[in-house]
Amino acid sequence: MTPFHIDHYHSACWQYKLKTGGYLDLQNIDCFCFPNEISIAEIIKTISQIEEPQFAIILTDYFGGAGKQCANVFYGQANADTKIKAINEALQHLGVATDKPLDEFDTLGFSKIRSQPEYLEKYVVLADEYGI
Repeated sequence: MTPFHIDHYHSACWQYKLKTGGYLDLQNIDCFCFPNEISIAEIIKTISQIEEPQFAIILTDYFGGAGKQCANVFYGQANADTKIKAINEALQHLGVATDKPLDEFDTLGFSKIRSQPEYLEKYVVLADEYGI
């Protein structure tokens, strides 16, 4: 498993650059600006060199302990399980084994990530330049 950071601006810019259209079939999502562009599936397909890779898009939004999380799992461009909405459910679906007593999220070290990397900031500017 290889996690990498994306956000809505990143996926929208790559949608524009790759000249792809359309959106992934999101289910049970209650998070603002959840990335859902088809470009995400195309990027993962290119990186993995698998025709229909299985992947999850996860998003957390917490401030001062309060917040929410959202997740969906995909097989290629299709939603793999429309009932999945929590991050650990998505990670379980992908086969993440836990290091007890940690859950899937903590096993992968996601609890140590507090913000997006700085390199994603350029996509806000690019999205404005592209008019998207």
